[in-house]
Amino acid sequence: MRIKSIDIVRGLAILLMIIVNNPGVKRGYIQLEHATWNGVTLADFAFPFFIICMGVSIPISINNKIKKGVSNNKIIIDIIRRSAIMILFGLFLNYLSNRDLNTIRIMGVLQRLGITYLIGSLLYLGIRKLNNKNNNIVSILLSISLVIIALYYIIAKPYGFEMEGNLAQIVDIRLLNGHLHKPNFDPEGLITTIVSVSSVLIGSVLGCIITDKNKSEKNKLTSMILIGVIFTIGAFLFNNYFLFNKRLWSSSFVLLTGGVFSIILSVFYYICDMKKKYKPLVPIIALGSSPIFIYMMLEIISKTLWKVNILSDFTNEVVGLRTWITYEFITPWAGNFYDSIIFSSLYAVIWIIIMLYMYRKNKFIKI
Repeated sequence: MRIKSIDIVRGLAILLMIIVNNPGVKRGYIQLEHATWNGVTLADFAFPFFIICMGVSIPISINNKIKKGVSNNKIIIDIIRRSAIMILFGLFLNYLSNRDLNTIRIMGVLQRLGITYLIGSLLYLGIRKLNNKNNNIVSILLSISLVIIALYYIIAKPYGFEMEGNLAQIVDIRLLNGHLHKPNFDPEGLITTIVSVSSVLIGSVLGCIITDKNKSEKNKLTSMILIGVIFTIGAFLFNNYFLFNKRLWSSSFVLLTGGVFSIILSVFYYICDMKKKYKPLVPIIALGSSPIFIYMMLEIISKTLWKVNILSDFTNEVVGLRTWITYEFITPWAGNFYDSIIFSSLYAVIWIIIMLYMYRKNKFIKI
């Protein structure tokens, strides 16, 4: 039986991602644009929520396989296969943007998902084999996550946390020079990807709590809320030393996104899994049911169809297809402020309809 609250939070992350990444026209909605450097906006929560959701699913998936009698070796092979597919998909998307292998970007969103999934899954499997008591697993995962973000702060502090000269930039330029998102920086670079393992582990802690048969539903809910509140408070305290920063995946950012995720998951766990009142949210559940598939499709469309240029009668300029649709069909009646958000919202609705159809047909595309 699927845990509805996980699919809902994942669906909300995808919904936010669609709206953020597909504006009709750049209108400067502050909360729907990523923070330039320090600080955090609503848009900055989409990717970490996606990663944490993946972490929540790790103990659920592995425990189910073990219950079915699948050997550890087969589980490890499947983990490696799935990680490799995500990384290869990510490289394929990068290739669509730049087909010069001498300068192609190496890292990316799916690469980060693949790497963190690999490390997080192997860590959980290894810890579970050594000690299968759920409380001990939770304590170890939580400790590893906190150690990662603490060490990151300690090691990165001497270099500073500005745009130029930070540790993440130095490592990426040295090891991936010429293959970065920008000439001198990659928001999904090597150091920040390693740090984001902590986000996956926070998710796995929540997954362990949800699947703990020795805990009552009330105790599970209390534990998740407690983690959420403590992490959120800790995030704002840590923000005094290492500011919220998605691009650096700062220690305070890990705590903030983990804390807020835990609180939101708790709310939906209570409503949808404990009280079973999830039917109005089925469209969001459907949107989160095949996450890698929908991400791939969205990115392929963004890198191909949206790149088609058309002359706009509205501006008398050549613009991308997405902008052309907005100017031609939405701006004339919505005005030049609401047109952008209306386009991205309608685009999200289209994907909800597509995924809802697949969901009702019980068609899930997994890797």
